[in-house]
Amino acid sequence: MTTFQHDTSQHASTRQARNQQAYIIEIGETQAGLVSRRGDERYFTFIAASSTFHALEGHRFATPGAAELAARQLAAPRRHSATRLSS
Repeated sequence: MTTFQHDTSQHASTRQARNQQAYIIEIGETQAGLVSRRGDERYFTFIAASSTFHALEGHRFATPGAAELAARQLAAPRRHSATRLSS
């Protein structure tokens, strides 16, 4: 995960911008999306960076780590139980 810090030196009057947090969520070399929240928000909102992770778009997570886990689970190959048909 990559953290963004906002440079608010030019925007001293926008107190809320100082409290904004954003994190890039990467799965391997793939950018899944990012999560962000304003200082007055309790949860992080997911914004998908590719169609693979569109199912998470707009979902809210308590932590960036929880969003990363959800993205990893979504990207993981599905294991199908092999059903053998008898002849």
